[in-house]
Amino acid sequence: MTARPVQAGGIRCGHQSELSPLYAWPAQRPLAVLDDEFGGKEPFTADQRTASGRPALVRPVNPYHGLRRADIDAVLTWLRQL
Repeated sequence: MTARPVQAGGIRCGHQSELSPLYAWPAQRPLAVLDDEFGGKEPFTADQRTASGRPALVRPVNPYHGLRRADIDAVLTWLRQL
Protein backbone atom coordinates (compact mmCIF):
# COMPACT_ATOMS: atom_id res chain seq x y z
CA MET A 1 0.00 0.00 0.00
CA THR A 2 1.45 3.33 -1.04
CA ALA A 3 0.13 6.69 0.09
CA ARG A 4 0.29 9.03 -2.85
CA PRO A 5 0.76 12.79 -2.78
CA VAL A 6 -2.49 14.64 -3.40
CA GLN A 7 -1.36 18.25 -3.15
CA ALA A 8 -0.82 20.21 -6.35
CA GLY A 9 2.86 20.97 -6.78
CA GLY A 10 3.94 18.27 -4.34
CA ILE A 11 5.29 16.00 -7.06
CA ARG A 12 8.27 16.79 -9.26
CA CYS A 13 9.72 14.83 -12.19
CA GLY A 14 12.27 12.09 -11.54
CA HIS A 15 13.59 11.07 -8.13
CA GLN A 16 14.68 13.20 -5.24
CA SER A 17 18.45 12.64 -5.19
CA GLU A 18 18.52 12.59 -1.37
CA LEU A 19 16.19 9.58 -1.28
CA SER A 20 18.25 7.14 -3.41
CA PRO A 21 20.61 6.11 -0.56
CA LEU A 22 17.64 5.94 1.79
CA TYR A 23 15.89 3.32 -0.34
CA ALA A 24 18.90 1.00 -0.14
CA TRP A 25 19.64 1.41 3.58
CA PRO A 26 16.84 -0.67 5.19
CA ALA A 27 17.45 -3.74 2.98
CA GLN A 28 14.40 -6.01 3.46
CA ARG A 29 12.87 -4.04 6.33
CA PRO A 30 9.76 -1.89 5.80
CA LEU A 31 10.51 1.69 4.79
CA ALA A 32 8.24 4.69 5.31
CA VAL A 33 9.37 7.94 3.72
CA LEU A 34 7.73 11.14 4.90
CA ASP A 35 8.72 14.30 3.07
CA ASP A 36 7.22 17.55 1.86
CA GLU A 37 8.42 17.06 -1.71
CA PHE A 38 8.81 13.88 -3.71
CA GLY A 39 10.08 13.21 -7.18
CA GLY A 40 7.42 12.05 -9.62
CA LYS A 41 8.89 8.54 -9.59
CA GLU A 42 8.82 8.03 -5.80
CA PRO A 43 5.41 6.28 -5.75
CA PHE A 44 6.61 3.95 -8.54
CA THR A 45 9.81 3.18 -6.59
CA ALA A 46 7.77 2.43 -3.47
CA ASP A 47 5.46 0.16 -5.46
CA GLN A 48 8.48 -1.69 -6.91
CA ARG A 49 9.99 -2.18 -3.45
CA THR A 50 6.69 -3.49 -2.12
CA ALA A 51 6.20 -5.84 -5.08
CA SER A 52 9.66 -7.29 -4.46
CA GLY A 53 8.83 -8.08 -0.83
CA ARG A 54 10.35 -4.95 0.70
CA PRO A 55 7.35 -2.91 1.87
CA ALA A 56 7.53 0.83 1.27
CA LEU A 57 5.23 3.72 2.07
CA VAL A 58 5.48 7.20 0.54
CA ARG A 59 3.71 9.74 2.74
CA PRO A 60 3.62 13.42 1.77
CA VAL A 61 3.90 15.94 4.60
CA ASN A 62 2.26 19.32 4.19
CA PRO A 63 5.15 21.81 3.90
CA TYR A 64 3.11 24.54 5.61
CA HIS A 65 2.14 22.52 8.67
CA GLY A 66 5.03 20.08 8.95
CA LEU A 67 4.82 16.61 10.41
CA ARG A 68 1.52 16.04 12.20
CA ARG A 69 0.01 13.32 14.33
CA ALA A 70 -2.07 12.16 11.34
CA ASP A 71 1.15 11.45 9.43
CA ILE A 72 2.52 9.32 12.27
CA ASP A 73 -0.83 7.54 12.66
CA ALA A 74 -0.84 6.71 8.93
CA VAL A 75 2.61 5.12 9.23
CA LEU A 76 1.63 3.18 12.36
CA THR A 77 -1.54 1.90 10.65
CA TRP A 78 0.49 0.84 7.62
CA LEU A 79 3.00 -0.99 9.82
CA ARG A 80 0.23 -2.84 11.67
CA GLN A 81 -1.18 -4.01 8.33
CA LEU A 82 2.10 -5.60 7.24
